[in-house]
Amino acid sequence: MSFARMFILLISLGFVAQPALAADDDDFLLDEDPDEEEDDDVPIQRIDDEDVPDNDDDSALEGEEDDLDGLMREGEAPLNIELGLDVDEDDDLDDDAALPPGTDNAAIYRAQLEQLIGMQPDEEGMAWESYLQSYPSSVFRQRIEERMGELSEAMFKGPRGANADIAVDNARKELNFSAGMLLEPIDPRSRIRAGFEWGYPDWINLIANYEQQLDRDLSVHGGISHRLTGWSLEGGARYAIIKSTRTDFILTAIGDLHLNVDPIAPGVRPMMAAGKRFRFGGEVYMDVQAQAGADLMLFPGMFSPRWLSGLNVTVAPSETVMVFLEVNSVIKDMGSWDDRTGNFRFNQMAFGIRFQGKNNSMVGTGASIPVSANYWRYHYGAVMADYQYYL
Repeated sequence: MSFARMFILLISLGFVAQPALAADDDDFLLDEDPDEEEDDDVPIQRIDDEDVPDNDDDSALEGEEDDLDGLMREGEAPLNIELGLDVDEDDDLDDDAALPPGTDNAAIYRAQLEQLIGMQPDEEGMAWESYLQSYPSSVFRQRIEERMGELSEAMFKGPRGANADIAVDNARKELNFSAGMLLEPIDPRSRIRAGFEWGYPDWINLIANYEQQLDRDLSVHGGISHRLTGWSLEGGARYAIIKSTRTDFILTAIGDLHLNVDPIAPGVRPMMAAGKRFRFGGEVYMDVQAQAGADLMLFPGMFSPRWLSGLNVTVAPSETVMVFLEVNSVIKDMGSWDDRTGNFRFNQMAFGIRFQGKNNSMVGTGASIPVSANYWRYHYGAVMADYQYYL
């Protein structure tokens, strides 16, 4: 009986609590406040079309802006709220300011590489040294030091032969300008030259000369040769005023002293010469040179000046073969060009070929013929050859 009573009591309590729980659930779901029902009687203000300002008339907006500006104190800047929506591509540059001192990044390194395009090895090496001073903690330091080592080898591992292709400092690099056959050499070099010229019917010329380079631009020489005036002992200096491997140009001043043996007559031979190299890609180039001057000779009781000039064009189609065409002129008494009463002259044209040998040696051979002669007729045509060894 006790169990039945307890069961009836629980059922009765359930019916009594059900309405109260339902009321609480409604308040929880709707989240209503009983006091809010009093606001239902407040009228809602509506906006009519006539109250809306015309889009084309901004006077109302300007008035509101003036009211807002009035709230600001004098001297204060307007309040700008940054929402982070405007992104500028240049903001990436601000990352450099956040780098530790002496540290670079990929953008700085790439900008440096672009600035070094086309620089000479010595200039690029100095630029990298300055870069490492600015960024001693560079993340690319190992790569930069390897590059500086390559540049150092390129500058100071100079060539020992005429055909070496290792890059060296242009300030010390030799121009290796072509030498003429009948003309004076214009490139100061250390060399030994020996040659001959035999002309029909009885012209003979033997050449022996030693030249010592004192500096890249200066050399002295001495030797013997057979000039138009006779056998001559010679010596002098050659100074390259301009000798540029960048522009492939040379300008040389030549000053020689010589002594004619038979008859005895001292002489001074001042000359100026200029040469230019034209490159056509690969190993092909053309050397063009011209020279002019005077041979001022003092015979017993007579001063006899002669005017000298010449032109040489040498074309090198390969590294070992060169062909040349040359014009040589010697004139005395420039006043008249009449063949019977005019000046003394013996002008020649020469052509031939040269071969670059081993161990800095060069062999040349060719022929010459007179193209304009008056009074002087030393030969009607000649063959010639020479050998040059560069020390």
